[in-house]
Amino acid sequence: MTKERKKWIKAGSYSLLGYAAQLGLAFVSFIVLVRLLPEYDFGVWVLFLTLTSFAEMGRSGLLQHAIIKFCLEEETAYGTILSTGLVVNTGCTVVLSGLLIVLAGPLSRWWSAPELTELIWWYLPWALIHGTARFLDFPHMVHHDFKGIFWSKAVNGFVFLLVILLCWYWGEVSLYWLAVGQVAAGIPSLLVFLLYRRDYLRWGRFSRRWAEQLVQFGKYVLGTNISSMLFNKMDLMMVGFFLNPAAVAVYNVATRITNYLEVPMSGIAQVIYPKIALANSEGSYAEVGALYEKSVGVIFALVLPMVVLVLVMSEWIVVLVAGKAYASAAPLLDILVLAVMIKPWGRLFGITLDAIGKPHWNFLLLAISLVVNVTLNALFISWWGLPGAAVAALVAMILLVVGGQILLDRIIPISQGNILRQVWQVYTRPRELLWG
Repeated sequence: MTKERKKWIKAGSYSLLGYAAQLGLAFVSFIVLVRLLPEYDFGVWVLFLTLTSFAEMGRSGLLQHAIIKFCLEEETAYGTILSTGLVVNTGCTVVLSGLLIVLAGPLSRWWSAPELTELIWWYLPWALIHGTARFLDFPHMVHHDFKGIFWSKAVNGFVFLLVILLCWYWGEVSLYWLAVGQVAAGIPSLLVFLLYRRDYLRWGRFSRRWAEQLVQFGKYVLGTNISSMLFNKMDLMMVGFFLNPAAVAVYNVATRITNYLEVPMSGIAQVIYPKIALANSEGSYAEVGALYEKSVGVIFALVLPMVVLVLVMSEWIVVLVAGKAYASAAPLLDILVLAVMIKPWGRLFGITLDAIGKPHWNFLLLAISLVVNVTLNALFISWWGLPGAAVAALVAMILLVVGGQILLDRIIPISQGNILRQVWQVYTRPRELLWG
């Protein structure tokens, strides 16, 4: 096996482990909380996490792809790009925190969840700590080294779980202590990067020119990520608007389970972006297309067996994960898991457009899809309640994937037949896929 192939397999392994650790520990925390918190409180916590995930996705979206792309292409400016990015990252955190605080009151009334206002005040200290740790993921990605990212995410998840268990032991599991626990978990997560590969953190001087370039490139990715988050979370938020926090808790059980099916997708997508960006910088659209086909095929092949398993055992899985009180989430899971099956095409087409320097097309398609998603949710939830939200999510995902493939095919040579051959190869010749 070549040295380059070993490098990418190792990077992919640690990237997958990082997502597995993050989601695995979050899954354990979820299992504990769904049993310890009243249904209403759990629904409020889900709404809080949904809001803060928008802010985190926006901050990350503005900078992640831009920093990786420019650090790879402008190695002599590495320190300046990194330092400038950190300043912009901190500024974004403060601005987004202020925005959430301003929106806290109206959103609390919209979702009939007054406790949400107090929780949102805890976002700023958590975001300054956790947001800096996640920013330091970027230089590690530039070097295709995901080991430190894995340990940082694992420590964060473990400490937060420990806080929950301590609160349970002391007999006081509340929304307040969960917010405090998030802040506490962020501190050791950040410290990991001060102990592992500090040579990646080569700092320079702040550059206004580079700040403008980062924002200029990242603004489309920011818009894309926010649109993507809205697209993926719109059903949950509109359930809170049309129904109540208790219904949000039930719906979240189904969406949580589907999130764990996306671990291979997220891990491979994180690794493949720098490689596609590098192929594009060398002027090879053919190589970009081949990477896209292979990535989609591998991810789909990994996701498909899990989707089939969930469809066969959805009710048993829901009861095992959340208890009999949430058994009504099983039919929702049956619908949502079908959307997971086609997500590899959507996820990879987005990062491919970003990597080849066309993030504006990605943003435009997602913005249009978001409008369609909102319309479908408003109609279907009012007609069918919770199942309507799941159907809206599935239909919107199908339309997004079809539109994305039509757009991408006009730019890069893509063959759906090659993707299916990659799927077949994963099942029939996995050794050749990894070691050949």
